[in-house]
Amino acid sequence: MTGYDGVMKFSLIVPLFIGAVTLAGCSATAWEKPGVQPDQLDYDRQACRSIARKEADRQLRRQPIPGETRGNIIGGDYDAAIAQYEMIRDADRMFISCMEGRGYRRTSKPLF
Repeated sequence: MTGYDGVMKFSLIVPLFIGAVTLAGCSATAWEKPGVQPDQLDYDRQACRSIARKEADRQLRRQPIPGETRGNIIGGDYDAAIAQYEMIRDADRMFISCMEGRGYRRTSKPLF
């Protein structure tokens, strides 16, 4: 086996291993609250999503995502990607906080 063959095998095995490990940990978040009906859960989930989106939009208007720049990834494009990631993360946190504030508890259920 040449060095190139070893690299090729390694480059095929690593992604397969990472994919298997990733899938093994896959789960879906579910929300539980004793005695709540499914339609009430749907209503609360939609209300919390709406609240989180509105708050994220309000924050975005206060501090807009940096614009794109040409040629240099470190700068505008990178900053914009990070800002967008943080905005999504913050909206997720606001959603979770809202649901927990309404008495729901997060649970994880395996996808497979």
